[in-house]
Amino acid sequence: MAFIQIAYCISVPVLLLLSWFSKSRHFFMNVLAVSNLLLIGYGVFLIRQLTGWYQLAKQLHIDHARLDAYLSTIDKVRLSLIVLLPLLGFIRIVQKSRAYSIVLLSLVYWNNPVHYWNTYDLFDKIAVYFCLLCSGYALLWLLKKLPYQSPVV
Repeated sequence: MAFIQIAYCISVPVLLLLSWFSKSRHFFMNVLAVSNLLLIGYGVFLIRQLTGWYQLAKQLHIDHARLDAYLSTIDKVRLSLIVLLPLLGFIRIVQKSRAYSIVLLSLVYWNNPVHYWNTYDLFDKIAVYFCLLCSGYALLWLLKKLPYQSPVV
């Protein structure tokens, strides 16, 4: 799931530009909302990594104070924001906000700058992200939760 942050950092600036300057703005805003919701999977991945790190430290008998020294307060705030902010994507007003996407994008860039990206097996990751995007769009469309979707059947 680490590829989600790379694909998000590449696709969201393009989607933001297309949602501002394209004729089909509503479609690109819908895709942008789906991309923001895919960050929930990235948040779950980060939680799993942190719990694995905690379990490893527990196995090596490292005390909590020493473990707490490895993460600064700003890192804890950043990680908690990356985990919690995508959950706001279920609110329709937040889904329509481009500022919300820009905030998420800056947080993801701040968490993993470009020189830390793992581009191994990139073409498979692009296909997986595209499939996730299509399935997320279809799910939100069926649930009528897209920001620019008519509630009429």
